[in-house]
Amino acid sequence: MYKFLILILIFSINSFAYTFKDALKAISNHESVDAISKDALAIKEQADVSGSWGDPMLKLAAKNFPVESLANDKAPMTGVELSIAQKIAITNKYSKMKAAFINKAKAREFDSFKRKDLLIKDLWMVLIESRKLNEERKILKENFQWIQKNLKITKKLYSNGKLSQQALLDVQIRKSELQTEISNKSYELRELSAKLNYLVDAKGLLDTRTIPWNVLSSNSNKREDYSELAFKSNLKASENLLASSKLNYVPDLTVSVGYTKRSDVFDNGDFVSASISFPIPTSDTKYSNHSKASYEKIRSANQLADYKKYKMSKKQEISLSIKKTKNEISTLKSETLKFAENSRKVTSKSYELGETGYIELLKSELKLQTLLLKKTMLRAKLAVSQINLKFLLGESLQ
Repeated sequence: MYKFLILILIFSINSFAYTFKDALKAISNHESVDAISKDALAIKEQADVSGSWGDPMLKLAAKNFPVESLANDKAPMTGVELSIAQKIAITNKYSKMKAAFINKAKAREFDSFKRKDLLIKDLWMVLIESRKLNEERKILKENFQWIQKNLKITKKLYSNGKLSQQALLDVQIRKSELQTEISNKSYELRELSAKLNYLVDAKGLLDTRTIPWNVLSSNSNKREDYSELAFKSNLKASENLLASSKLNYVPDLTVSVGYTKRSDVFDNGDFVSASISFPIPTSDTKYSNHSKASYEKIRSANQLADYKKYKMSKKQEISLSIKKTKNEISTLKSETLKFAENSRKVTSKSYELGETGYIELLKSELKLQTLLLKKTMLRAKLAVSQINLKFLLGESLQ
């Protein structure tokens, strides 16, 4: 019966758990990613608008009707005109404009891919912090058990008159401090759950067994650098806008063809008319647009150059940080921690025999705890640096 209840409990827990892959699927459908994706589609539609010559204009006009009479046979010019006009570009500036918006849409699409990867990166940050907090809580719990054991010894020594009441109080205070720290770690883990809910928006708990921790240290397949691609697309867009603004000095033509149905008073027949019109570029609009497009192209080129320089510098910075952290962890594992563990064992044994004071006991305990927590902190720091480097270089985070 007991085993049956355990199986039911395990099944119920698993039924409310989701995997790392489930979390990635949820991030792909995240509202912030979808919002940027829809913005890209809207800009793409704007490309067709910008590349269009516009709708033809249909005109219906009554001509030369006298004020005194509305009859259509009072004058030979009286008639009704039907005409159609169309704006015609004699350069390819509209195709350049369309290309500019298409590249803007691509840049926005790359932004949506980047947003998705940024959310995956944030997911990793939460998981790394969660692992760190769980390891810290485990260290504190083990230390708490060690203090409890030595508290019994302290009470025994105190009852035998070998220790003062202050010693007993200090050991009890240390025990209370550990209880508080363990409780704080539990609350911090709950806070992380709230962050995880924003990213994943899933009920239940993440099955930690499905987290691919090997991704941190492995050479993942490279994906595209979406930040760089977005900058390049924006540069292409600004180049097309500049080309369009140069061609804009050549005015568009408006071609019109009309037919006037005249009255039959003098049998002079109907009129057929044709006209071509174009604006004279004397205002500041075209010149200002050209200057604006020129500055925007320079800005886009500088943004791309700055990003490449930043990427190279940041890569070196993170790589050095990874080497430094690995070296610290190695030293801690191979030397420092072993010395601290031996020191606590020796001090604890001496304390039990009444050969060492409680202050030395607490110092050895606190020293080992500090070093163990430092190792956990360094592991988390290393993992964060590895994820940051992968994100920067455009490597897969999955």
